[in-house]
Amino acid sequence: MSLEVLKISFIVVEYHSIEDIITCYSSIIGIIPSNWQCEVIVSSNSVYPLKQQEELKTLYKDIKWRFNEKNGGFAYAMNQGLSIADGDILVIMNPDVRLKTGIEKMVTYLYSHNEIGVIAPKIININGKIQDSFRDFITPMNFIKRHLSRIFKSTNQIGIIEVTSQVDWVIGAFMMMPRQAYEVVKGLDEYYFLYCEDMDFCKRIQLEGFSVVYYPESEIEYEGTRSARRSLKYACIFLKSLLRYWTKFGFN
Repeated sequence: MSLEVLKISFIVVEYHSIEDIITCYSSIIGIIPSNWQCEVIVSSNSVYPLKQQEELKTLYKDIKWRFNEKNGGFAYAMNQGLSIADGDILVIMNPDVRLKTGIEKMVTYLYSHNEIGVIAPKIININGKIQDSFRDFITPMNFIKRHLSRIFKSTNQIGIIEVTSQVDWVIGAFMMMPRQAYEVVKGLDEYYFLYCEDMDFCKRIQLEGFSVVYYPESEIEYEGTRSARRSLKYACIFLKSLLRYWTKFGFN
C-alpha cells in the first residue's frame, strides 16, 4: 500500500465526552495530509436516547458513529469501533488526546518496518511536560517497587524519551497499528473493563512475532487520568484487571 493512497482509521471511545470528541476530531483533521483517506470512528458507551443519537449524527456528519447498547468498558467499545473500520492503518485513541506533530513521519516509519505491530508517540501534557509513554510489563516485584518509590518520594526518571525504541508496552491513549497485526490478535480483551487492556494487547502482539515501538519523533498532547486510580473504586478495578493479566500471562 502506497502512502499516496493511504486509508487510516482513528477509533475513539466516547463516554459523556462530546466536547472532547469534537476537539479531538478537529486535531486529527487539522494535521492529516489531504491525500490520505481518513475516517474518525466514535464508539459511544453513553447509551444516549435514540433522539440524541440522531441529533449527533446530523450535527457531526463527518464522524462515523457507533452507538453501543451498553457501557461495556473501554475494550468492548474499542472493539465495536474497530469492527467497522476500513483503514489500512488503525489508531486506538482517547478522546482527550490532541495530535501535535510527526504523524506522517510515524506512518512512514511504520510502513518501512514490517515487523512493527504497534507504534506510539511521545506524550506531553498541556504544559509541555513529558509523560509516561511506555512501560515495562508489570510484575509483582516492579509493581511493589513502583508504589514504594511513591511512598518514599523517589524521583524515578521516565525511560528513554528521545530515541526510537522497542519497548514492552505503550500507553493506550494512542496506539497505531497496521491492519495485518490487528487481524492476527483480533482486538482487545473485553474482560478488562478499564486498565491493563493496552498492556495485554501489546503482550499478545509480541507473542505473535510483532514488535512494539516507541517513536518520539511524533508527539501528542494528553493529560491522562492517573489520579482516578487514587479512588477506592478505580483502584479495585485496576487490581482486578492486573490479576486478570497475571492469570493469563504469568508473573514475568
